[in-house]
Amino acid sequence: MKNFKFSSSANGKVFRNGLYSTAILAAAIVLAVLINLLVGAIPKKYTEFDLSAAKMYTLGDSSRQLMQSLDQDVTVYYLCETGSEDAIITKLLDHYADESGHFHWEQKDPALYPTFAAQYGAENASTGSLIVVSGENSEVLNAAELYEYDYSDYYTTGAANVTFGGEKQISSAIYKLTAAAESHAYYTTNHGEQTLTDTLTSALENQNLTLTGLDLLSDSIPEDCDLLIINNPVQDFASAGALVDEMSDLRGYLSRGGKLLITTDSYNRTPNLDALLAEFGLSRTEGLVVEGDSSHSMNGYPTYLLPDYASAVESGVLDNVDKNRGVLLQMAQGIALTETEDVISEALLTTSAESYSKTAGYEMTTLTQEDGDPDGPFTLAAYARNENTEAEVIWIDCGNMDNEGIYQVLPGNVTFLQACATTLAFEESTTLIESKALEAAPLEVSNSTSVALGLTFVIILPAAVLAAGAVVVLLRRRK
Repeated sequence: MKNFKFSSSANGKVFRNGLYSTAILAAAIVLAVLINLLVGAIPKKYTEFDLSAAKMYTLGDSSRQLMQSLDQDVTVYYLCETGSEDAIITKLLDHYADESGHFHWEQKDPALYPTFAAQYGAENASTGSLIVVSGENSEVLNAAELYEYDYSDYYTTGAANVTFGGEKQISSAIYKLTAAAESHAYYTTNHGEQTLTDTLTSALENQNLTLTGLDLLSDSIPEDCDLLIINNPVQDFASAGALVDEMSDLRGYLSRGGKLLITTDSYNRTPNLDALLAEFGLSRTEGLVVEGDSSHSMNGYPTYLLPDYASAVESGVLDNVDKNRGVLLQMAQGIALTETEDVISEALLTTSAESYSKTAGYEMTTLTQEDGDPDGPFTLAAYARNENTEAEVIWIDCGNMDNEGIYQVLPGNVTFLQACATTLAFEESTTLIESKALEAAPLEVSNSTSVALGLTFVIILPAAVLAAGAVVVLLRRRK
């Protein structure tokens, strides 16, 4: 039996080959690690793609502009237990951080930091809440505020439409904490006005708009009034000859370029206010509007109106409104727009062509259209501007537009009112962000298309594959 011996040169060659292979492997591992580190350092907006229908993981233009103009440090603390994070929120916060070096966020586990939230007055904040901090100021966003529920289709579908409002809430909080100056809104209080709801108050304050009550019997409209709100007054404003001439004060404010947001109810007679609105080419349509199109009313109640958004271009109000979110006006009255010298006016909300107005108003005994009941469509909310004085007015002829109960069903009401107020109060557009639907609209396929797709994938394609396979087999056998 022969013994085979390897020479020292052969052993050296094997060693060198092994060493070379090991070096190549080590270099490949190091290169892979470096590439991963490099990719990890790239902002996620360049490495992740948002394929969700509502662009759930993408910042809107307003939010990006806000972050790119940020010149103050902002930190968001996410109060959440480790392992229970909401991926939608964490990815959203990552995108905020990618847009500005002044933005940072940290997760704080309440189990590990039980007293952390208390220093910001958020000791009662639920898990999943956010604390937005800039300097000495902070805002608490409760977890329940980050998602919104729309029950307008509940009676037909049995389910609520859920939207994610986290971006809207976060951007509003950042804007409020970092804006250079506040604007001032005053709301009248001495005519039996409906008190502004907490929801609307919070929405306006989030836009850096401070709200202060104003009794015109004891105070005149302040010089710093950027917006005056008259919310469904029961009594009319006093005119000349009264102890206090409120109408003179109101006209003087508008003559200086004032801004007025007013809601009214046809049940309350306010001829002095009506005369002021007529100076802007706006007047009441007699009666109450009844909707003849069931798709424009709620749950079979034809006086519960679901109007359309008009094609408004002059005011810019609807630029900041999610038009996919409806508004509800109960027992509303129409507004007539009349061409008036030096005044530009336009509709904001309109009924369908099937609507009509019951001239009997609250005294009506039937909802059926009768002789003398005018046909629609009707304007329910209108904008007007005096080109000489730059005074602006938005009139909503419905007394319960600002209603907490309605907000639970249709959050679009507060979005619309917020857009009206901020458009009037601010010279520049503000950070109104739309909420994003969590569910994409279902894909609808016609029967003919469904049959064609079925034949293609169940019969035609499998048959083609079998035929191709048979041809390959025959060609191989011939060889």
